[in-house]
Amino acid sequence: MLSIINSNNLIGIESFLVKVETDITRGMPAFNVVGLPSTEVKEARERVKSAIINAGYDFPKSRIVVNLSPADMKKEGSFLDLPICIGILRKYINKNDDYLNECVFVGELSLDGNLRRVKGILPLVIGAKNKKFKRIFIPYDNLKESNFIDGIEVIPIKNLNECVNYLNGDHHISLDYSDLKMNDMKSDYEEDFQDVKGNYFVKRAAEIAAAGNHNLMMIGPPGSGKTMIAKRIRTILPKINKEEIIEVSKIYSIAGMIDDKYGIVKERPFRSPHHSTTIQSLVGGGCNCRPGEIALSHRGVLFLDEIAEFDKRILESLRQPMEDKYINISRVKYSVKYPCNTLVVAAMNPCPCGFYMSDKECRCMPYEILRYKNKLSGPLLDRFDMFVEVNQVSCEELNSNSNEEKSEDIRKRVEVAREIQNMRFENENISTNNEMTSKMIDKYCNLDDKTKEITKKIFIKYQLSNRSYIKLIKMARTIADLECEDNINSSHVLEALSFRKAYDTYFRK
Repeated sequence: MLSIINSNNLIGIESFLVKVETDITRGMPAFNVVGLPSTEVKEARERVKSAIINAGYDFPKSRIVVNLSPADMKKEGSFLDLPICIGILRKYINKNDDYLNECVFVGELSLDGNLRRVKGILPLVIGAKNKKFKRIFIPYDNLKESNFIDGIEVIPIKNLNECVNYLNGDHHISLDYSDLKMNDMKSDYEEDFQDVKGNYFVKRAAEIAAAGNHNLMMIGPPGSGKTMIAKRIRTILPKINKEEIIEVSKIYSIAGMIDDKYGIVKERPFRSPHHSTTIQSLVGGGCNCRPGEIALSHRGVLFLDEIAEFDKRILESLRQPMEDKYINISRVKYSVKYPCNTLVVAAMNPCPCGFYMSDKECRCMPYEILRYKNKLSGPLLDRFDMFVEVNQVSCEELNSNSNEEKSEDIRKRVEVAREIQNMRFENENISTNNEMTSKMIDKYCNLDDKTKEITKKIFIKYQLSNRSYIKLIKMARTIADLECEDNINSSHVLEALSFRKAYDTYFRK
């Protein structure tokens, strides 16, 4: 008896169709799985056999061969337990092949026949939908993750008996998931910009960075508030929309980091890896190409605190993803592409002791300061749009009862600027000013003669690289959007230049 059951497997955040071909023939009892299975897929033989027996079905005392097609793609994970089991139990199922050809089965089996939650169910469901399948059978515990995907019938299964009985029409499964609504999800941040006293220039920089998705570097002595400000930047980013939720949730689903309450990522990520992190944990990789911190911060904030303490080789690995907004992880037979359109925020002390160029006495020798600064290469610094100094706030300001602006009020201005950008780029494949190409800058960043003359003088005086000059224009475009101006004028360019003063003061000194 030959049966063919559809399933899915993963490469990165994309899925590919797997045909589980099960052949049961006369011969010496054996159970073999072929088609380049990984160790966990090979171990499915024991799980499937015990699950079938403990669910009350007869396990065939025959020669069983399971082929996983395509045979040249490695199959990983425990997604294939259920389709292998259904293939063996095909004689117990009354549905014809036409019905089963419209279905996809994924799930891990326990020895008693129950289905267990698996990682990466969201991209599997999306992949089945894109392949025009009508329904997908998944573990019940994965229901919340896939509930937001329209266009495919998602059937949650608790155990093997329930799956077989449903296919035979002997069991009803409620498909009404109206209690899970995206509107029910609310972002309740504990942080608020109202808590930050003083440093208005840095707050303005944070607002511009959030509005145009411009990478931000903060330099200042310890305790001046760099980390405090960085943690509040995501509170002024626009609320995450459904398309972005699905993008981010696919990555978190693979990483096994989905919110158990909602089954989906409901707010913009904020990732802050420690400076002792490895390249694999930051950019991704390992035996199964797990997403790293930069991919996990997609559509959110990646905060690199004490950036000068990171290993230089690790920081250099960020240059390509910061520029291209995606990261490629290559293996011998395939490559994985993770999106990482993230706002990178970095913070550092000006020297090892932290008090260089501050009111306190610096204890560092000149060569120590130079070596500390040289940990950040010129090409890496060129990926940052904005450089600001964070200064110590006076005691009077800390004790004052002044009402600082709330994150909600700043976010409203950011959302207006983002809406202007969405309208501007509705026919482009981008959403923020920071993603503009040179061709788009010529199209959307109009400068009058006076402004062109000013930008030319700035380019020559500050010896800007081509990339830095383009970033300056992009920033000016964002400032104009915050002021709801159609064209960029000289004041916008000069304000954008002011956010490079710390770079000239510190890194060129």
